[in-house]
Amino acid sequence: MSFCDIRGETIDIGAFIRYTGTGTISKVVDLKEEDKQQWVKLDEPALWYAADSLEVVDEKDLINVETVDRDTLEKVKDIKEGYEELNANLNDIQGCEGGG
Repeated sequence: MSFCDIRGETIDIGAFIRYTGTGTISKVVDLKEEDKQQWVKLDEPALWYAADSLEVVDEKDLINVETVDRDTLEKVKDIKEGYEELNANLNDIQGCEGGG
């Protein structure tokens, strides 16, 4: 028996899915059928979800959060350094007062 998501895509153990209720993305670790309902257990959170409330997602479309966080941190550091340099240059300009 084949387990299918909300779009009719096959759900397999090891596949990545999105819970349509919250957008949570996780890996499938188990499948079961109980009382004519298909259930899918996710890796994180370790809960069972009705198969027809899930959507299979392609692993290549997932974003590596650790990489994004490092990239974002580097960009923030660059912006901060640029701001500090600009601020130092403005202070130099403002230090020149005209006589009166």
